[in-house]
Amino acid sequence: MRSYIKESGEIAAQEIGSLTAKLQGGNMLLMYTDRFLCVPQQEITDIAHLLEIRLFTETAELRIMRSSIDSPFYYRLIDDNVLSADDYLDEYQYLDIDTKHPRTSGMNYVTTGGGVYSLPIENAKKVLIRNYISYDDQGIAQITDFRIVGFLTKEANS
Repeated sequence: MRSYIKESGEIAAQEIGSLTAKLQGGNMLLMYTDRFLCVPQQEITDIAHLLEIRLFTETAELRIMRSSIDSPFYYRLIDDNVLSADDYLDEYQYLDIDTKHPRTSGMNYVTTGGGVYSLPIENAKKVLIRNYISYDDQGIAQITDFRIVGFLTKEANS
């Protein structure tokens, strides 16, 4: 198991609620067969169509995923509290936001191409992604996983 993974394994669909309760006060990226949502942490009600959950806080992420509807769920929990700054690289990505579009307001955003999405934060500007570094047998570094740390507003200096 990678050093940044606190725990991982297979999980039954009926156990997803108790597993997500391990992290509190986070945000969720929920990917379904027909939609995706980015919302404050909440109960998951449509497990039948769920493909992936990313439940994240500033210091941890629980990812639950399956490759298709008829596949089992697997999870991994990352806890940054046990890592040194040499174990990851942070990257700030600008969000695609048409700031002049009339429907871009509050937590609702329109992309420059016309797509619509919502985030659990108003006035978002960037997303902070944490890339985890592992080393192969020759000592060569590689990015082996990533997670969402959070969203930054227009007022944040980064």
